[in-house]
Amino acid sequence: MLKIGTIGKGNNEVGPGEIIAGHTTCLYSGIYLPDADEARQLAGNSEVPVYTSFQAFLSNCDAIIVESTNGINSENIIEALKDTKHILLQKPMDWVDEELEYLFKLSEEANTLLQLREPFLFHPVVKTAEPFIHSPAFIDYQIGISSEASMEKLPDLITKSILQCMDVIFHLNHGRVSKYDTVFSPDLFGFPGVIHGRIEFDNGCIANITCNGFAEQEKSVCYIYQENRHAILNFMNKRLTIKDRNTGEEKPKSFNVPVKTSDPYVEEIVNFTDSLLNKSYHLISYDKYLHSFMLARRMLENLPIHELHA
Repeated sequence: MLKIGTIGKGNNEVGPGEIIAGHTTCLYSGIYLPDADEARQLAGNSEVPVYTSFQAFLSNCDAIIVESTNGINSENIIEALKDTKHILLQKPMDWVDEELEYLFKLSEEANTLLQLREPFLFHPVVKTAEPFIHSPAFIDYQIGISSEASMEKLPDLITKSILQCMDVIFHLNHGRVSKYDTVFSPDLFGFPGVIHGRIEFDNGCIANITCNGFAEQEKSVCYIYQENRHAILNFMNKRLTIKDRNTGEEKPKSFNVPVKTSDPYVEEIVNFTDSLLNKSYHLISYDKYLHSFMLARRMLENLPIHELHA
């Protein structure tokens, strides 16, 4: 039976322990909390094993789901990989590129799975759209952040939006980046009003990203253009619209594709455990989505956003 432990506490209503417990071939082995006071408080209110010793935690699990990187660093992940643990890692915004590249190379050498958290890729609209997307020529991703959003939340909203859109772009287009640049409007009360990114890929695809901080309402829509097909992925409304131009017809034929409701967070963890149980992780590129994460960080690092958080 696969024993899975967690590091840190997430913000989701359904915790990974509940998801793992529902998997008949997995066992939730406990949680590691670097903060001793937090660990004691949780231990007093839970039947789940709570560890303050990282070594003791490692000795009781085969795989790790990192909910939060607060209190841990790359050395902890190195220790876990050398102990042949599989890891689903929350994106560490403040770990340098060289550290991350080394971690992925180490996981390949250790024959274990190291995977960055990409729950947005399990969004029901993305999963529904996959069969309809083939070699896009142009991607236009538009993000709207409501002008009524509180100032305290803006940095996190901008950061999360950029990370998510980069995940989707790299997921639906498999070319390699040949050129990119980012421009933004002047600093507006501590954050840029508009961010625009452009990415060129070696397969000819061009992706534009526009993050509008002046929007009247929240928006997350990805427009994908390919030969004779236009796909509209609306993440806020959970709608997928396909427009096909058929031979001999003057106007494109438009239709909506039914989108199944699912929890991306749950789907990601189930996918992680299934890939370990059936050993399909050997088919996954060891550094999948690492480069999209690094590029997203480079797009964000020069922006006038203070105290970025993932």
